[in-house]
Amino acid sequence: MINKKSALALALAIFSAASFNAMAAVECAPQVEALLKSNTTYKKLNTTLAPQVANLTSLLRAVKDQPTYSALLNAVKKTAGSNRLVITLADGTVVVDTGKSANNNYGIFAAKGVTENHNSRVAIMLAQTHECGLGVETKYSSTDKSNEKYVAIRLGKYLDSAGTARISTKQ
Repeated sequence: MINKKSALALALAIFSAASFNAMAAVECAPQVEALLKSNTTYKKLNTTLAPQVANLTSLLRAVKDQPTYSALLNAVKKTAGSNRLVITLADGTVVVDTGKSANNNYGIFAAKGVTENHNSRVAIMLAQTHECGLGVETKYSSTDKSNEKYVAIRLGKYLDSAGTARISTKQ
């Protein structure tokens, strides 16, 4: 039998968890959406990627061999255009990277060899960890002396995603 203290503790725990999830959505959405509206590059990248999220999610969930991988790869290339598009699993394993075209095949993906794990990339981490499913980032490349802007969108529901799509362009 549950006593009053246990019942109160349980109710507080449930309320706190619900409040935390609501705070994550509130924290994420206004800041990210403001950037997506005010920054021309972020807005363009989001406009390119967002309409393709449902299709990319379905194709990613279906990958099990080279033909299903090729279907995803073709959709990724079509969506990316002149931008770079990276598709990861929820754990950060890179499935497809249009910047590493020689590595884009099912065997290399299965061996986790497309490129290094991307779970620590800011935009991808934000898209995975916030309820709104969006992340943005600008990063300076000392290699080519330019800024690259990224927009990431989670592929699936919060805490039940297939992965993340991150599109980027150099400035």
